[in-house]
Amino acid sequence: MSKSPSTTRYNQPIPHMRARTSSSLRLAWLTLLLLAVLHSPSFLCASPLSDTARQLANKIAAASGSGTFVLEITNRSSLDEQSVREVRTALVDELQIEGVHAAKADQSAGTIAVVLSESLREYVWTAVITVGSDEQKVALVSLPRPPAETSFAATPPLVLKTMLLLAQEQPMLDAALIDMSRGDMSGSPRLLVLEPAAVVIYRHQAANPAARWELEASLPIVHSRIFPRDLRGRLLIRRDRLFDLYLPGTVCRSTTNSPLALACADSDDPWPLTADDNSVRAFYAASRNFFTGVLSPGIGKISNVPSFYSAAALPRSNYALWAFAGVDGSLHLVDGMTDQLIRSSRPGSELAALHSSCGSGTQLLISEDDDSENRDSQNGDAGRDGLRAFEILDRDPVPASSAAEFDGRITALWPESGGDAAIAIVRRKDTGWYEAFRISVSCGN
Repeated sequence: MSKSPSTTRYNQPIPHMRARTSSSLRLAWLTLLLLAVLHSPSFLCASPLSDTARQLANKIAAASGSGTFVLEITNRSSLDEQSVREVRTALVDELQIEGVHAAKADQSAGTIAVVLSESLREYVWTAVITVGSDEQKVALVSLPRPPAETSFAATPPLVLKTMLLLAQEQPMLDAALIDMSRGDMSGSPRLLVLEPAAVVIYRHQAANPAARWELEASLPIVHSRIFPRDLRGRLLIRRDRLFDLYLPGTVCRSTTNSPLALACADSDDPWPLTADDNSVRAFYAASRNFFTGVLSPGIGKISNVPSFYSAAALPRSNYALWAFAGVDGSLHLVDGMTDQLIRSSRPGSELAALHSSCGSGTQLLISEDDDSENRDSQNGDAGRDGLRAFEILDRDPVPASSAAEFDGRITALWPESGGDAAIAIVRRKDTGWYEAFRISVSCGN
């Protein structure tokens, strides 16, 4: 019996099985690749903050070269602690890759001082590199800020409380309310009023509420220089004596002995911008009505700002943010590294910082010039000025109160020595008289 020739048979692949196998392999490779990327250090640190920190590290390394340095990082921006830690970690890691290592002062070749600041639209990070006694080098990076978000708008609004202290026909430049006994001045509170030619002292009359204040003394201001027509002055309460006062080209101090008197002298010394004895000071233009913009001492690395009418200091965790009301109607926010310019549609020339238990704890009072809206169409007289409290969150002024309106122009606004209230001097539109108001902040309605 003959046998048929043997044949070899193969199992043909099933089409859908082949597709499934190919897809599984591709998926496996993609999964492995994704896991590798997810666990890579560059991905774990991938964020705009860390990316920018690495860019700054590269610039620092290019300027400094490899070696050991003292690394200082100062946050003067609105970044929270977690974000600052992220920036620090990315910066240090990238510096180490570039051969730049952090060390103690006695083991370092120089210093790297990094300041995290910001402007209205972007974060600005600056590094000052000092190698030995060589000239300093600067590295700078920036990145856009996210849209400002604030929880303050959801909190109850603040209320500005105004208390009329005194009204008189004679011009007033400043005033101070003394609640406690000072030296030989015992008994009831006193009101000190700075006028162009004298400091007038009033005693509070509790037994006669209608009269309220009784004239106690008038201390003449002796000066040799001619004061400008638009005169401004500042009255400051002191610990070792009753007060100091500053006028253009003139400084006066009260005596410490009885009877009280004034000792005045010609002086071009800068005026203190706050009641603190160690305050930043600014030079006043003796023939004008504003500050020149030259500061002594400076604010961080900034020793000059544009000419301004008034200034206020807003405390932060590790620095002070200064606000300046420029003569051109602009608002400048200065943190020691940057000068942020803010334009206003209703510029005011007066600023004051108030400490309170509301909001962030410190509010900025800003006067509002209402001439454009409330000008009398018949005689062109100025309308009523307003005063509003602002919170400075993320460097953007946020209105925190309704405007307190006055029947005339605000000619002066100075914080009290305690910092929890301010004195506003207003010249009335209808009578031309001067009024002194005490301004304070109340939380909610």
